[in-house]
Amino acid sequence: MCFGVPVSELLALPGFIVAVLAILIGGLIAVLVPLYVHRREFPRREFTYRVHSSPIVPKQIHGIPKLGVVYDGSTLQHPYLVTIEVASTGRADISSTSFDGQKPILFELNAPVLVEIEQVISNDAVSAELKSAPGQARVVLVPAFLPKDLSIRGTYLCDGEPTPKVRAELVDIIIRDGSFPKSTKTYERTMRRLVTAVGGTGGIVAILAVVQQLTGSICDVLEHRVDLKAANS
Repeated sequence: MCFGVPVSELLALPGFIVAVLAILIGGLIAVLVPLYVHRREFPRREFTYRVHSSPIVPKQIHGIPKLGVVYDGSTLQHPYLVTIEVASTGRADISSTSFDGQKPILFELNAPVLVEIEQVISNDAVSAELKSAPGQARVVLVPAFLPKDLSIRGTYLCDGEPTPKVRAELVDIIIRDGSFPKSTKTYERTMRRLVTAVGGTGGIVAILAVVQQLTGSICDVLEHRVDLKAANS
C-alpha cells in the first residue's frame, strides 16, 4: 500500500513508472553534473612522499670483529640506507608556483648524508630532482614543475640512524604520507568523495527537490484516482 492505494494500482496508471524514472534520473543528473564540473575545474592535485631507512649491518651481527662498512677509508659506526620517494599522484600537474614562498620541500634526516647511491626519475624531461650535499643531514626537493604521475626515488648512505621529519608547504595541494597503509588512504579518499557528493549544498538541494517532486507526483496520481472513482459513480 502507498498512501492507502495498492502499489499495483499505482503501477498500472498510465505514465506513472515513466514519471518516477524521469524524476529519479533528473535528480541524479542534478547531483552528478555539478560534481563532474567541479572536478574538471578544480582537479585534485596531490603530492605523496615516503621515507624508509634500514641498517646495512643488522643489530644481530653488529659488533662482530672484522665485520663493518668502510666508506672513503673510514669505518662507519651505524651505516644506514635511506630511500626517499616522492610522486605527483593527483589528477593534475603541480606547478612550481605551488611551492609556498618558493620554499623547497625538506627531508630532515638528523643523520649526515655521506653519498647519494642512486636517483631514479620517471620522466627525464623534467628538471625536478632530489638534492643533497655530503655531510649535510637533509635532502631537498627544490621548487619545480611536477607533472602528474611523476615519481622520483633517491637512495642515500647515512652514518647514524635517521629520524626523518618532512617539511612540505604547498598551496592548495594535498600532501600525503605514503608510509600509511593503502587501505587507510583508500578509506579516507572514499569518505571524502562521499561527503563531497552527498554533503554539498547542491546535492542536498537536488535530493530534496527529487523527494518533493516524487511526493507531488504521487499526490497527483491519488487525486486522479479519486476523480476517476467519482466520475464512475
